[in-house]
Amino acid sequence: MVPIPHAIRQVDRWARELSRTRYAVLLGASAAIGVLLVGFLLQEFLLLRALTMGVVMFGLEYTFEAFQTTEG
Repeated sequence: MVPIPHAIRQVDRWARELSRTRYAVLLGASAAIGVLLVGFLLQEFLLLRALTMGVVMFGLEYTFEAFQTTEG
């Protein structure tokens, strides 16, 4: 069994090695899925908000590289 901190470090290392476009897609998709999950928990259908959040996060990351760092 893999300890949680080790698994988190592996996923973090994998994400940092992604290209700029792939990282932006990953960030946008995870934001959209997060909004959808919260909407389902609140018993609301937030598809438009989820898509908007995903597109905005993708655009910000792809344009400014605000969240992906090479430090670590």
